[in-house]
Amino acid sequence: MIVMAIENASEIIEVITPALAEKIAPLITIFKAVGIAFIVYVIYLMVKMVLGWKNQKRIKRIEKKVNEIEKKLDLVLNKKIKKIKKRK
Repeated sequence: MIVMAIENASEIIEVITPALAEKIAPLITIFKAVGIAFIVYVIYLMVKMVLGWKNQKRIKRIEKKVNEIEKKLDLVLNKKIKKIKKRK
């Protein structure tokens, strides 16, 4: 799609008078560069989104494990507290 737009722009430049084409050519080059930069930025955002999603998934898994460990520690601590109270 972008390639077609670039080809169409090139055809338009050929139709326009050479003097006007010389003035428009740098502007078209700038638009091409901005378009390429935009495409690269969109790809960057997609990669960043996927990596962020993977990190969130990993963090949730770690959080579940920490909660399980906390529950086990609470059980162990409660047993020790009960033993200490029984001794007194």
